Amino acid sequence: MNRAYPPGAESTKSSFDSLASSAQEKVASAADAAQGFAREQYGDLTIAIRRNPLQAAAIAAGIGFVLALLARR
Repeated sequence: MNRAYPPGAESTKSSFDSLASSAQEKVASAADAAQGFAREQYGDLTIAIRRNPLQAAAIAAGIGFVLALLARR
């Protein structure tokens, strides 16, 4: 089926496609950056837990306790 577009529609479609492509590239770049940051923070967190396991367990227990209190409400 061949559609007839109004005058100027092709340039508008081309502009929209270009904008969508640019947005997709920016989102992919931001996702890659966020993933790299998360990996770095995970590594730092792992090191901190290995250095202070009791403190890490106490913090986790405290957070769990607070979340349990909030969930009961």
